[in-house]
Amino acid sequence: MKSLSIFVHSASECLTDYESHGDGLICFSLLNGLAQRNHNIFAYTRYPVISQEYPNLQVKVGGRHRVPFDSLQDWEHSWKADNWLQNLSHKHDIDIVWRMHPYGTSSPTMPKTLGRPLVVGPLFLSCPENKAMKSKPRFGIGIEKFVSPFAQQGWHRTLQAASLIICATTKQAESIQNQYPQAKVLCLPVIVDPPFSDLSSTRRIPDKSRPFHLLFVANLLPNKNPLIFCQAVKILRDQGMNVKATLLGDGPERSKIEAYCASEKLEDFIYLQGKIPHHEVYKYLHSADLLISSSLFEAYGRSIVEAMSVGTPCICSYDSGGPAEIIENDVDSILVKELTAKAFADAIARIYSNPQIWQYLSENAIAKAKTWRSEVVLVRLEDSLIEISQTKKIIWR
Repeated sequence: MKSLSIFVHSASECLTDYESHGDGLICFSLLNGLAQRNHNIFAYTRYPVISQEYPNLQVKVGGRHRVPFDSLQDWEHSWKADNWLQNLSHKHDIDIVWRMHPYGTSSPTMPKTLGRPLVVGPLFLSCPENKAMKSKPRFGIGIEKFVSPFAQQGWHRTLQAASLIICATTKQAESIQNQYPQAKVLCLPVIVDPPFSDLSSTRRIPDKSRPFHLLFVANLLPNKNPLIFCQAVKILRDQGMNVKATLLGDGPERSKIEAYCASEKLEDFIYLQGKIPHHEVYKYLHSADLLISSSLFEAYGRSIVEAMSVGTPCICSYDSGGPAEIIENDVDSILVKELTAKAFADAIARIYSNPQIWQYLSENAIAKAKTWRSEVVLVRLEDSLIEISQTKKIIWR
């Protein structure tokens, strides 16, 4: 099989192999997976946080931008990436140019391809606009409203020029295919490789002699709604259920949660572990009975698919975005119709009272997760990349 040389115009804002940075971990798993299959990867990223060197994976650091306005930093990034591609092309026969994350208006110009086919993605669902989360201009007056329309046009041109567009969920892939019929659209799930050798083994039904363990994995931000999670725990304990809870993550909502737990006398039942290394998260996922995601929206939901891969069912909202597209309700996890503590508490109580439901969900979650393993995902990706590289060479010859 031919080895490809792939130039990655933007390999996430922070390409990483261990930090809890969702996009960076996802991009790294794809790029290093291809590198391990003897493809040569040249990845441009703003901030790499990588623990070691990897064969066939060369990472170049963009670093902080020098332009005075934050709204122009993505133009500067694209310009620097294009220059690196130009320099690489004198020494290497580049087969494919790949635009990963970030995208949208953060991809304001179409990457130079030097006649090579362009790959875009993986794309995830876009979060609803939240004005409160927008950063304020450094100089008081921003130019975003002036440059944003041009950035949107640049992103649209990028998708129009793409030969392959990668999407993370089926519904999104169908939508993108309708919008950009010139491209091949590949639905490619996030790679999930649990650090356990036997995925086929089923988990045991939770033992009623010990507390039923609920887990929350997310930054403690308002849009993640960690307080709803804690309020659900309070409802369950008030109903006499033997539950305990752990929150992994940190953020501005922590003080509010600590005050709530103190006022409701929940300190012995709700534990705030803070931020932990990503490789330790699986230990908590595997020991938990349920993962609860009270997030307003998730572009994908990495912790959710990781939990399912080790047989821990999840409870999320019907309107949660990515998780709602991944989960088959009442088959491999649960979707609740309202983003309230009572709705989550009711769903948890149903599983708590019926261990057979938990067992059914757990077994189906493990079965679904087998299609997310690297050996499955990378073969599909590799086949698609080789196909478009050969097709384009025939057309341009």
